[in-house]
Amino acid sequence: MAQTVNQIIQAALRLLTVKDANNATLTTAEAADGLQALNELIEQMNTQSLFQVSKTQITQVITPNDGTYTFGTGGDNSVRPLEIYTAYVVYNNISYPIRIISNEEYSDIAFKTTTSSYPYNIYFRAAYPLATVQMYPVPTVAATLYLEARAALATYTAGTDSVDLPPGYMKYLKNQLAVDIGPEYKEASASVREAAREAKELIKRLNGKDKPVMLGTARIAVRSRGYGGAYY
Repeated sequence: MAQTVNQIIQAALRLLTVKDANNATLTTAEAADGLQALNELIEQMNTQSLFQVSKTQITQVITPNDGTYTFGTGGDNSVRPLEIYTAYVVYNNISYPIRIISNEEYSDIAFKTTTSSYPYNIYFRAAYPLATVQMYPVPTVAATLYLEARAALATYTAGTDSVDLPPGYMKYLKNQLAVDIGPEYKEASASVREAAREAKELIKRLNGKDKPVMLGTARIAVRSRGYGGAYY
């Protein structure tokens, strides 16, 4: 069930016994500090792949003879993936799997400007604020790139913003926020810390069920087409 940012902050302060049902109104300082702490908590969650609610599909139109695309605010694509699990290109209504190669593999390619109808390798450089996808070979036809990726959970700008996440996340946010802001108010109890830990483990257990299978499938699909793992 969706709740506002301020409701989550109020709940965290109640867990610390700083607030109660009769004194739930946040001061300006509490609201501002709580918003900052909540965003910092979400940014920390974004560094851990198993906090992702679901895989995100990102699409990018490929322009002939252009093999480099940026992702993030101000880039070719506004969505910046944190990690790419699998990728494929659709050309003439046919899907062609793409192998995701490492920095070392991309660096070893002697002629990075080699062209082909469509790419069969991509290198993902997760720079900030703009991440980059380098295609090899450089595609010469118009197509669409599909990325199955991990995208960041949203942060918030106001206490009235709605937070709408799957079951389990709200309990984690409230209890972990209480733990995080505790040093400024009152240290969280052992029961609050344990509730945050249990909620975190449950979320990661549920979100981690199919990610390894998806990654393995991509590599098998590439090899089945006869590439044999080669990238040039």
